[in-house]
Amino acid sequence: MGYTFTDHIHNFAVWTAARAVQRNFTNTGNIKSAIEKAELRLLIDSREIWTNEQFDIYHQGKANIIITSLKVGGKALEIKATYGRAAKIIAIYIKTVAVIRYSGVGNLAKIAHPPIDRILLTKAHKDHQNLGLDKINWTQLSEIEYFDLIGKLRTLRFENFWEIEKYWSPLQNE
Repeated sequence: MGYTFTDHIHNFAVWTAARAVQRNFTNTGNIKSAIEKAELRLLIDSREIWTNEQFDIYHQGKANIIITSLKVGGKALEIKATYGRAAKIIAIYIKTVAVIRYSGVGNLAKIAHPPIDRILLTKAHKDHQNLGLDKINWTQLSEIEYFDLIGKLRTLRFENFWEIEKYWSPLQNE
C-alpha cells in the first residue's frame, strides 16, 4: 500500500507533538511509539461525537497508555513521563489532525483540551488571577491536577475550547 494522506497527517501530527514536549524529555521516536500504542491515529478521520465527559474518559485512557509506553525508556524517562506531558502530546496531536485541519470546526475541535504550557498559563493568569494559573507547572501535573486545571479552564466559557489559545503565542513576551 502506498503513502496516504492519512499517513501524511499522522506523520506531521507526531512531529508537532514531539516538538512541543521533547525539550529535556525524550526523542521523537519514543513519542511516536507512544502515540501509536495509544492509537491516536484513529482520530484522524473519526466522526465520533463526544461530550466533555466522554472525551475526558478517552483522554485518561490514552494518556495512561502514553505514560506507560514512555516509562519503558528507562529511569530518567520514568520520572519525566507525567500526565502533563502526555496531555500535551494528545493536545498537539489533536490540534494538528482536527482543530487546524478543519479550521476549528467540528465536535472534537470544539471540546478537545488545548495544549497547556507555561506561556498559556501565565498569560491567562493575567486576566483570571482567581484561578491561580501562575502557580502550575504543566510538566509535573498528575492526572488529578490536570483535570482540576481543565475544570478551571472550562469555567472561562469559550465557545470552542481551542479559543483559550488566545493566551498563547510562540514567543513568551508577545
